[in-house]
Amino acid sequence: MIQVLPALEALGRLYPAARIDAVTESLSYPLLANHPRLDRVICFPRSEIRNGWKSPETRGEAREKLECFRQEIFQDYYDLIIDWQSNLRSALIRSLTRHRRTLQLHPEDGGELPRWWSGYRPSHPAGRVHRVERAMHLVRQLGYSGETPVGEMGSDIPNQNAAFDAPILLHPFVSAFGRFKEWPISKWIQLATRLSDRGHVVWISGGPSDAKAVSQLLKATPPEVVAAPPTKSTADLGRLISECRAVVAADTGVIHLSAILGVSSVGLYGPKDPSVHGPYGPSAISLAAEIPCSPCLLRRCDHSYCMASISVDRVFDVLEKINRDSLAGKESTG
Repeated sequence: MIQVLPALEALGRLYPAARIDAVTESLSYPLLANHPRLDRVICFPRSEIRNGWKSPETRGEAREKLECFRQEIFQDYYDLIIDWQSNLRSALIRSLTRHRRTLQLHPEDGGELPRWWSGYRPSHPAGRVHRVERAMHLVRQLGYSGETPVGEMGSDIPNQNAAFDAPILLHPFVSAFGRFKEWPISKWIQLATRLSDRGHVVWISGGPSDAKAVSQLLKATPPEVVAAPPTKSTADLGRLISECRAVVAADTGVIHLSAILGVSSVGLYGPKDPSVHGPYGPSAISLAAEIPCSPCLLRRCDHSYCMASISVDRVFDVLEKINRDSLAGKESTG
């Protein structure tokens, strides 16, 4: 969702008087609350429905959630639906709405829907471009000709407002589906230790399922390396990130959220091509593996040599440069 935000801003600029609604899942819903370009944000509780459907005892509740969603999305008639996902799930959601036209991804741009599926498509694919530019390609088909915007968050999530001595946030974890995209824990320990030895405040973050791993990592690092304050939603996470001087993470939503908030963001990439999937924006830096098999199209890997090939020195040197540039900027304005 984060990589669509620049396109959403461009759409609002192109049609400033239009009413624009958005459908998003529960996890990303807080990030769009009070968004300046949106009139209504509709939450699709996909994970809640899926989990509830697994048990006969909760299946009725899941059915009620689905019906409530269907009623909410059926309220209005839309002149146009822009489907930035163009997969079977988004096609199902489209089928529940009343609408006149649909604009969807070109099949060669990663859209999963077959060519015979109803809806308009761009006359040509965007090509191998960043996911932000792939989303922008649809808005440009509607007539937008300006530069790609930075992207906007909900009004209660500020852009970076961190002090010079603010923490550096390290986020070592990715989803269970993409574990082979993780940088080795031993390297996170080395990085955190070196940053702490240089006097930096270091926070370690992770999701609820990562609590044990965070605890073990903290035991292996100096006492000045601490767990990041807990967050209850993605909006809370955004506010936490905005208080940081820099963020380091692998290919996960944290690094994309950090980049769009204007925080110095260092993304670590092995299997995925950072020119397509990396953090986007002037504050973003991607460090890619430098081995022949990277990037690749594998869904899983037994060795993850690519991630292991990214040295602690490379990451540390980038953070030190960010620190020097920040200090120089502070002195020039002081």
